[in-house]
Formats: sequence, structure tokens, C-alpha cells
Amino acid sequence: MPKADAQISRTKTARQIEILSLVEKNPGIYAVADLCEKFFVETATLQRDLRELREMGFDIHSSKNKLTLLHSLSDSDYRTLLSIYLTSVGGIISFPKNISLTVKQLEERTLQIFTALVAAIERRERIEASYVRHQDSRLLKYTLEPYDIIPGNKDWRLIALSGGIFKQFIVGGIKEIETTGKHFARSREYSADVYYARSFGFFSGSDVFDVALEFDSKVADIVGNRTWSEEQELTRNADGSLVLEMKVNSIEEVGSWVLSWGGEVKIIKPAALREYVLSKARGIVEKNGQKAESGGSK
Repeated sequence: MPKADAQISRTKTARQIEILSLVEKNPGIYAVADLCEKFFVETATLQRDLRELREMGFDIHSSKNKLTLLHSLSDSDYRTLLSIYLTSVGGIISFPKNISLTVKQLEERTLQIFTALVAAIERRERIEASYVRHQDSRLLKYTLEPYDIIPGNKDWRLIALSGGIFKQFIVGGIKEIETTGKHFARSREYSADVYYARSFGFFSGSDVFDVALEFDSKVADIVGNRTWSEEQELTRNADGSLVLEMKVNSIEEVGSWVLSWGGEVKIIKPAALREYVLSKARGIVEKNGQKAESGGSK
């Protein structure tokens, strides 16, 4: 990597947390000189970082000239450090409202995953990510070009280019990240607002579907008081029902959402959404109808 690309401006706080993460992940591997070279700082600066980390209660010490963290970090440590770290790199990602779920999912990998993602975004470096896909809990490996990290309702999501398509990955589902040393040219046309205006859930693809749904009057206010899509249009009918129109890029994800409304919603279009929902509904009836006939599960 060219030195100009590697020398990324860092706040002291971000650097210290990254040092802590490296030593936690690689005990007995790094010497002070190694970290000076990695972070482009003088020995006195690195020694001061280590001293301040110890003053904060993190037992990071040198044994045979190699640094080790003597005591494991607690969940409370991870939550505090992650909150501070995300604030210190605010130019890269946004600050979360709630990070407890992500810490619970990642546990001891919390700092390792986030610092690796931030570094890859900054350096525009492709990564190999082992990821548990939320649809079917399969562990898969992806080659990703990471662009952004954004907060969801209860989680953090990575926006990355995968196979030529921008997708969202739940950060808590990432099991491991491997750097490739290969760099990519970030698209100047990329905009989270543009690419995710039609993203209903976790997936963002190139297909666009015009969706129209009619909700019964009893749930019209609930639906009408929420923003489901940046491009949505709401129409109130004389009988109190509500028509929601929007553009989405995943039939499966909006279909799962439609199913959650049960008999309170009618699909106006597209036909593909209607077919998807009916197929899933039939499957639910068949599976649960069999249980009812046999007296339920024991």
C-alpha cells in the first residue's frame, strides 16, 4: 500500500482503542516498535498511549518486549469503548442510539470487527467476511468492497458491494474478517441516500418493484404515521382505509412484512408480491393445520 494511503489521520482516542484491539486479538505479537510503525507515531507517543490505557484500567503490559492484555475486557468495557470509538471516527460512520445488541452478538470480537471495517472503508480495501446470513442462518463467505456502516433500529449494518450489487450486512452477523491487500476504486456516484431509498430491509438490489397495498381502517393510522420508504405515497379512502404506494427492491422482504399484517391488508400490485405472500400463507396453514388436527405439538 502506498504510504500516502496508509497514513490516515487519527485522533488519539481512536488510535488508543485500535492499539487495545490489536493487542487483545494478538497477545505477545506486537512490540512497541511494531505499533509505532503501524500507526506512524514516535516511541514517546506510543508509550504515552499505553500509559493512558493503563490509567483507564486496561492492563496492557510488555512481556519479553511484546505487549499483552493481562485481563479480558468485560461487556461493559466493550460497550463503553465502542461508543467512544464510533464517536471518534464520526467522519466514517454515524453514532448509534443503541449498541447493546451488537455487543451481545459480537462479544469479544466487538472491537476487532468494527476497527477492521473502519480501516477497510478508509483504505478502500477489499475484505473476505465470514457471515451468518439472516434469511437462513447459513455461514457464508463473501468478498466485499465496504462503503459505509449505518445504524439500524436494533443493529449496525455494513453497506458493501458484493458481486457488483450493493447489499446490507448485519454487523453482528460477521464472524471473521480477513484483509486481502487488494484495493478498489470507490464509486463517485455512491450515495447511501440514493442506493437505499428503495431498500425495505437488509437487501439492496438493482430491481425495482412498484408496490401498492390497501390497509383496513383499523390499522390505517398505524401505517400512515410511519415512514416505510423514502418514496412512499399515502392515499386516504372515504371508508377510512389507506393505500400505501412505494418502490422497493426485494419482494421477499416486503412480502414478509405484508404477512405480519394478516387480514388487515390487500395487495393491489405487483402480482409477484401477491404470489409470494399467498405461497407463504399456504405453507403456514398447511404446517399449522396439520398440528391442529393431530392435537398440537407435544
